This record gives sequence, C-alpha cells and structure tokens, in this order.
Amino acid sequence: MSQEKLENTLIDNAIQQRNSMIEEAKEQAAKTLARADAEKQRVDEQSNKAIEGVIGGELRAVHDRIVGSAQLQGRKSLMEARVKIIDKVFERSAEEIKSIVDGPDYNGYLIKLVQESVIKLRENCIVYANEKDFEYLKENMEQFVVDNIKIKLEKSPVDIVGGVTVMNFAGTKTIYNTLDSRLKDAKRKLTAQVAEKLGVI
Repeated sequence: MSQEKLENTLIDNAIQQRNSMIEEAKEQAAKTLARADAEKQRVDEQSNKAIEGVIGGELRAVHDRIVGSAQLQGRKSLMEARVKIIDKVFERSAEEIKSIVDGPDYNGYLIKLVQESVIKLRENCIVYANEKDFEYLKENMEQFVVDNIKIKLEKSPVDIVGGVTVMNFAGTKTIYNTLDSRLKDAKRKLTAQVAEKLGVI
C-alpha cells in the first residue's frame, strides 16, 4: 500500500471515528437534555404544588378569618338590632303598665299582689307602696289580711310605678312584687335568651 493510500485510509478512519463520536455526543447530549427537562418539569410541578399549598393555606386562613369575623359581626349586629327591638317593646310595655295602673281594674290587681307576697313570705311584714297605692291599701287592709300575720303599711322610699315591696320585720327577707321589677325580670330573661340563641354569649 502506497504512502498516499495509507494516509487516505487513516484520514477516512479518523473522520469516521470523529463522526461516530459526534453522533454519540449528540445522542448523549439529547438524553441529558431530556433528563434535565424532565427534572426541571418535576421540580417546577413540586414547586408549584408547594406554592399552591402555601398560598392555598394562607388563602383558607384569610378566608376563615374574614368569614369568622363577618359571622361574629353579623351576630353582634343582629343582637344589637334585637336589643333595640326589645327595648322598644318594653318601652311600650312600660307605657301600658302606666295605663293599667290608671285603669279601673288596677286596685283589685294590687290587692292580689299584696296577698301573693304576704302568703309567700309567711311572716309579720311591712308592705311598701307608692303614695297613691298606699292610700288605697290603707283603706282596704281587710281585703289582704292573711291568717294571724301582722301587716304594717308604709310609703315606699323608692319611686315605683305600681305593685308592692314586702319585707319581714327583721329586714332579712324581701319580696319585690312591683310592676317595675316584673318588667325588668322579663326583659333580662328575654335579652339573655336572644343572646344565647344568636351565640353572642
């Protein structure tokens, strides 16, 4: 084989080896790029899920805080509205009580309040009434005498619309049987019931 042919053969072999190496390198590079793309996609997906998880958790927390606050505010507003309505109802009730006190059936009702209180106390007692009721009761004491219980009448030191406060002689037991106290008790119970139903207390 001549020198020229030998050189040509060597050159051809080198070119083939080079081309083969280039092809192998291209294939290896393509595989590496594919793996890199797959890894990048996996990392991106994990990152997105992690971000969505954090954002979702924060959004849920913010949502829960907003909804919870709105619900509480709503209950408070509803309670305030109910209290206003209750106040109006009891304002009207107070006016009605005044009209009852001035009505024709009141005196009979007053006697029943005294009897009820004296029977409940079952002791010698003092019956306190406002000035108008005091005068009527003084003239009609025989209507509410109970057994052998001694009853003393006095004008109430505090202003009451109607009804009586009854206290034993020792001052250790008191029964508030005034229209004012009955109205206040009813209002307190109703307000508490409304608050409980709304979950405010």
